[in-house]
Amino acid sequence: MISKKKFILYILLGGSVIFPIAGFLLRPVSFESLRNQTTVRILTKEGTLIGRGKNQNQTRQDWESIHEYPNYVPEILKIAEDKRFDYHHGIDLFAGFNSLYSYLFSKGKRGGASTLTMQLVRIQNPEIRSYPVLLRKVFEISEALRYEVWLTKSEILEAYLNSISIHSNIVGFPSASLTLFGKHIRFLSIEEAVYLTVLIRKNQPGLEELSIRYQNLSERITYKLPRLKDPNELTIDTKFKNKPDFSEHWKGENQHFLIWIRKLISIPSEEFVSSLSSELNSELHAIVNSELDGLERWNVSNASAIVLERVSGKEDELELKGMIGSKNFFEDGNGMVNGSLAYRDAGSTLKPLLYAVAIEKGFYTVNSIFSDEKYSFSLGQGGNYLPRNSDLRYWGDLTLAEALGNSRNIPAVTAINQMGVTTFYRFLQTAGFTHLKESPQFYGPGLALGSGGTSLLQLTRAYGSFPLNGILPKIRLGKIDKNPLYFSFSTRLFSGETAEELKFVLKDPKLRQRAFGRRSYLDFPFPVSIKTGTSKDYRNSWTVAFNDRYVVGAWVGNFSGERTMDVSGSFGAGRIVQNIFRSLMKDKPALDFKSSYTETRNFCRLTGKLASNQCPSIALKVRKKIILNDLCDKHKLESNPSILGVGFVYPSMGQVYLYHPSYEKDTQSIPVRVREYQTLKVPKLVWNGKTEFKPTSNGDLRLPIVRGKHSLVLYDGDIMKASVNFEVK
Repeated sequence: MISKKKFILYILLGGSVIFPIAGFLLRPVSFESLRNQTTVRILTKEGTLIGRGKNQNQTRQDWESIHEYPNYVPEILKIAEDKRFDYHHGIDLFAGFNSLYSYLFSKGKRGGASTLTMQLVRIQNPEIRSYPVLLRKVFEISEALRYEVWLTKSEILEAYLNSISIHSNIVGFPSASLTLFGKHIRFLSIEEAVYLTVLIRKNQPGLEELSIRYQNLSERITYKLPRLKDPNELTIDTKFKNKPDFSEHWKGENQHFLIWIRKLISIPSEEFVSSLSSELNSELHAIVNSELDGLERWNVSNASAIVLERVSGKEDELELKGMIGSKNFFEDGNGMVNGSLAYRDAGSTLKPLLYAVAIEKGFYTVNSIFSDEKYSFSLGQGGNYLPRNSDLRYWGDLTLAEALGNSRNIPAVTAINQMGVTTFYRFLQTAGFTHLKESPQFYGPGLALGSGGTSLLQLTRAYGSFPLNGILPKIRLGKIDKNPLYFSFSTRLFSGETAEELKFVLKDPKLRQRAFGRRSYLDFPFPVSIKTGTSKDYRNSWTVAFNDRYVVGAWVGNFSGERTMDVSGSFGAGRIVQNIFRSLMKDKPALDFKSSYTETRNFCRLTGKLASNQCPSIALKVRKKIILNDLCDKHKLESNPSILGVGFVYPSMGQVYLYHPSYEKDTQSIPVRVREYQTLKVPKLVWNGKTEFKPTSNGDLRLPIVRGKHSLVLYDGDIMKASVNFEVK
């Protein structure tokens, strides 16, 4: 008999083995924890699948309940991988002995002993692949036993079917069914189920090997099934048969959005329904490529487009409806570059934002007068900045509205110098231009002319502030778990009055007629506000347009940065925006803009004051609260010159002219006009006290341009009638 001491010892020894094993087996396995690598399905507004998010393993994995699978899918799987699945408890001893026997005595291929449960353990614990073989098998067996304790057979099957690698970075039968056959798993046919099952053992077989594996498995299916088709008869994407990369299965026009949205989705979810319209995006893609065909001879190779739409009942958000990153996502080279997110020189597109902040801070009004003359702006520390207009001409005095409408550069630089580069720099950062990492001094006054750069999405969003009464919108991208997903957040940039004033300036074709002509791609048969931009050397062509419903932006150029053949914003990107807007509005009423904060007033073009009957006038929308008491009296006086008497119309006292050394001197001169010249009996005009000139009978004269300070004195005989001092720098 066993002594009492030995009995207790055996109990202790047995317990030291049994209790840890029992404790291990009783450690819970959560079914939900098996879904930790599920990736979100990304759909368009119409419900079309355009792709999936990616998990930390950079794979695509959908998850469907076992009840969504046709009954024959798990049955075929068990026949192929684990025919005694329903009867074992995680370990198939018979298969294990058979595998060992084959290893010892058979020279042919050995059968595997891993059950579906053991395979699931490997899937859920990929790190064990680095373990030694014996240790790995011990882990698989022990974990498989634990899975069988805590999970039902249906849960194990469901986890396996949704987690097994099928091909490349596709994980699970649901993802494979959607990718290869374009159908939900519930509609998978028997033949297709066999096809996917044979891919488990080898993800990328040749077509001949695939046919053999397919036929071998079909012959093992013994229960009643219809006759199986030959795999060559299956409606599988031929691109999949020929190469492992089947990204071309999806439409190229949606791929830039898909890649971008994957980076933004951080919430675990099964489905994300985007605001992107696949129908609209397809149309945008066609428009972009059609226009690029015509622009190819102008050395233009690519373009991008963005469409944002107002959300009903929301005053601080816009919805992304269309995004085209390039002409062809699958094009070799730069096709995958998303041009709508890339940063490039912004040209004149920032001018509406510049004038908005200048008006908001009280520096100017839309009727303020700017001098569009050659001028050198000091940069401090001895440096100077000499901006030029695109037409290399100077128009003299004009209103802010005309300066913006005709995109004059000198007034824009004047404005940024008046309020300070730092002020505009901070405003742009508030407006979402967070890529501006350098100091304001680094960009200098050229920031007004787009030297800091922008992206199309960033720019289009900023322009959305005008139809939204000065609020920078957050961009709605769609819904995830029925909750909206936004890009960035909303904030107020300027007042509704400022937004409405500039909205009407950008809408008026008469204000831009002098620069763009009577007819251009900027004119529409319905109300649209629009602004173009062209960067240095015609490398980037921009156009952004909006009405009370849509904001549309387009960029045209070359991803390489190579210059185009003088393709301006109005000609390049303007054509694309024109066609997009016409398409968007083809079945919608052409309603005019409403005036909530402004009213129409007539101003003198040369003084900016309220116009008299004699003034060259301009009609502008100005805020109703503005006090306008000053009536222009200049042209009343000029209509009766005798009131003013003899004197100089120009140059005016203290006026500064600029000499440009790059131009021929003969093409540069100082204009002079004498008022009431005909009334002088013995007229004489003396320059710098020594040189005498005689004007024309109308009192006109042009002086040679010479650097330095100058004086002009007008005499009638020996009597001095008027004098003026000016300077040439």
